[in-house]
Amino acid sequence: MKKSILLKQTSFIFLLMLALSHFSLAQISNKQGISSISIHPSATLFGFGLPQNTAVSNGFQTGVFSYIPFPFTSLPINSSINKEGKTEFYGLIGSFDLGVNYSKLLKNNRIFRTEIGAYYTCSPVSYEVNDQYHLFINNKESSIWQNTIAYSGFSASMTYTSKSRGRRGLGEVRNYVEVGARTMNFLNQSAKENEDWIANGQGFRIESKVVNRTSTMLFFEIGKTFWRPANDMRSLNMGIRVGIPFSHFVENTYLGISGNQVSASTTALENGAYIGFQVSYHLPIKTVTKSYLERKAEKIYCEMERKVKIKHYFKVKEEELFIEIFDHENEDGDIVSLCFNGQYILEKHLLTRKPKVLTLKLRANQKNILTVFANNTGKEGANTSAIRFSVNGKKEEIILYADKKESEGISFEL
Repeated sequence: MKKSILLKQTSFIFLLMLALSHFSLAQISNKQGISSISIHPSATLFGFGLPQNTAVSNGFQTGVFSYIPFPFTSLPINSSINKEGKTEFYGLIGSFDLGVNYSKLLKNNRIFRTEIGAYYTCSPVSYEVNDQYHLFINNKESSIWQNTIAYSGFSASMTYTSKSRGRRGLGEVRNYVEVGARTMNFLNQSAKENEDWIANGQGFRIESKVVNRTSTMLFFEIGKTFWRPANDMRSLNMGIRVGIPFSHFVENTYLGISGNQVSASTTALENGAYIGFQVSYHLPIKTVTKSYLERKAEKIYCEMERKVKIKHYFKVKEEELFIEIFDHENEDGDIVSLCFNGQYILEKHLLTRKPKVLTLKLRANQKNILTVFANNTGKEGANTSAIRFSVNGKKEEIILYADKKESEGISFEL
């Protein structure tokens, strides 16, 4: 019955994720941003168990026996002390994820991402006894009891970032928020089913049992993503993640022993909830669509079959630009064609000392490229064209060279 309910919950969460991602993508599909498919390894480097509900009854006072968060790191491995005072090791503490995601850089300079994956988690739990019922190690009192719970499953999540905050040391930085869900399958725990910590007739007995082997977790993560300023969506994420399960895995019953008799009892629940410092990396494996600027760039050069070098760059405030093209040296029969944003605006024109006036209509949010194509090389070798115009009140005169292997150009950007 419980498995059936859990399966329905899990199915609902995945369907909800897919529906939301479909809705979101439908809304942003016309933004013309770069999108890619990436693999996403992730790890929790510092993990803290979250406080759990602890029933208080039969003589245990409220402050006597309580759960306390205890910090662990994935390196070194978790350790505890047994009754003989020896150290026992339990393995790595933390969460280790591997996902596949679809990412899109929107036209509004934000990133949307949807992801599915699998994970393994080992979560710490710690308890403290601060009254008469203590742990004893070599007949010396100790107040800390440590357990770990290991579980694994599948996950689904969605991420949305802020606009770019500018370039920092690791790349272009953005804030992000990620929400998602996990299926949780119990693997093992470090606690024994039954164990006595009693010395001189005083201490307590632990009875630990697994009551649920499956559960579901919601998680929430906030942090910063450092996006490499290249059109492949490569990025490094660093953030804080909180995981809250719907139900607990383990019930631990603690029986207080005084004079070799049970004098009190309480139950502590373990569900694998945690808060951790998360580090992850997005490694693109396939570009689905190129960026808006890249697609425009594919159309800014006419089919010249020649190498193009952009030699000059200008920031322009006006949407219209008037240019003059002429032969600044001796009239030697140079014939040129002018290409602007992928279209010829002047074809097979004989350059003379008399300027030819043309109007350029600039497009926003892209580089506007003007390139000279040499139809011949004249009598004096290389084809040279003079381009004259005014930018922001300042007169400019640019000489562009072209031959049968290479053409030079100018970039205008609003």
